[in-house]
Amino acid sequence: MATLAELWAVWEKISRRRPLVHCITNPVTVNDCANVLLAAGARPFMAAHPDEVEEVQLHADALVINLGAISQLDSIGKAARRAVACGHPIIVDPVGVSASSLRRRSCIELLEEFHVACVRGNGAEIRALLSDTGTAAGVDADEETAAAEVASALARRHGCTVVSSGAVDAVTDGRRAFGVSNGDAMMTRVTGMGCMLSSLLGAAYAVESSPLAAAAVCAAVGLSGELAAAGTRSARRGPAHFRDLFVDTLYSLDEAQFMGGAKYSEG
Repeated sequence: MATLAELWAVWEKISRRRPLVHCITNPVTVNDCANVLLAAGARPFMAAHPDEVEEVQLHADALVINLGAISQLDSIGKAARRAVACGHPIIVDPVGVSASSLRRRSCIELLEEFHVACVRGNGAEIRALLSDTGTAAGVDADEETAAAEVASALARRHGCTVVSSGAVDAVTDGRRAFGVSNGDAMMTRVTGMGCMLSSLLGAAYAVESSPLAAAAVCAAVGLSGELAAAGTRSARRGPAHFRDLFVDTLYSLDEAQFMGGAKYSEG
């Protein structure tokens, strides 16, 4: 069983190695994704033009594909092919696949064509990819066990790690499974928390390609959300204050906080 020290070692490795993470991401959250990568010690490059993505990917350490960038399918394909050729890990965030058949089919084709290191979505999105059908907008807390089983099935189908985000984040490669229960309800009151998590997974997989890397990021992000939410409530402020405080907390997160606050289980 992995220890909290091993999870922290992965998170700390990001700031030491400073990987360059190429993100083709949701235009709604592109600035947030770049800022959390910088806060974690990584280097973001938010390229999307089809005439530049292959060159950028050549110099990157990982590729993050967010289906919120559905208008950039040509760029996504070019970048993914270059990433595979270079041996760079690919992280896929299937934003909106439970509501849009275009996004769902495009994501499934992407998973079938390219070897992807990690898929991260909410429970409804993961279920939609497994069944290739639209689903409800969310997954009830009582369905956490089912969500973990769906994540495991999708992981086995595509030979990758799957992160199903929820009250408990289910992390699995179909063999090894982690549950991370850090987080706060305030994280649902701002846009882009999932996009930010996926971008940080790109940084983690650039330094440690394993389900352990995904669990480490889920714990760091969830714990930072808890701490930032507590600070926001103490200051009697709202979501905008929380967003800024979350980035600051992620930046300053230390080993003692992580070891004392990360909540994860394995198996």
